Order: sequence, then C-alpha cells, then structure tokens
Amino acid sequence: MLGVVIWSAEAESKAIIWCEDHGELAFFGQTPHSTVSAERFREGDLIQFDLTELDNLRFARNPKRIAQHYCSDLGSVLENARAVKNTITVQKKDRTQGCNALIDFDQAKQMRACKMGAAAR
Repeated sequence: MLGVVIWSAEAESKAIIWCEDHGELAFFGQTPHSTVSAERFREGDLIQFDLTELDNLRFARNPKRIAQHYCSDLGSVLENARAVKNTITVQKKDRTQGCNALIDFDQAKQMRACKMGAAAR
C-alpha cells in the first residue's frame, strides 16, 4: 500500500500514515532494539508498506520511502481544511439559531382552532 506520512517522531522512529485507500490511519513504530541505521520518515514523505490490522488498528510494516517531501505543504493543507471546517460549523450554528423563530404548523393550527372555538361561544 502507499501512504503519506502526516506525523512523525523521527527520534523514536514513529509515524502516522494517511493510506491510499482513505481508510483508517496506519501507525508505524520500530521496536527499541531496531538498528541505529533504520529509515526515518518525515511529514510529507510518500512511502510504500505492508499493512496489517490488529484489533481495529492498522500497522505499517516494511516501509520504504518512495519520494521525500512528496507532499511538503501537508501542514498548510491540513490547516486550510481545519479552517474550512470551522467556517462551516459556524455557518451551520448561525442558521440553526435563526430557526428558533420558525413556526410549528401543527401548534399554530391547534391555536387557531382554539381561538375559533372560543369566538363561537
């Protein structure tokens, strides 16, 4: 599978990978006993890996860097997505707050029937 590293801790040789199938994110972490020369990944690197799943968690195994800085502007892309999401959330909240003035037609119909009944008496 292919994926892009969206977070990494180079010192610990850990990474979180956004997978090409757009499923759950995959975690990569080397054991403490791994060799010192183990490959380290940075945010934006495109990697190829074997995917294993255990208890609904996805793990990347045997990763190999395909392209360094493949998506070097990943941080700004994610920040823009977060800003768009916040704007949409605010717009939805503004629209629903205006809905408090909407009329419940069943309730209005019942009130009108009561008023008509009271006027007939």
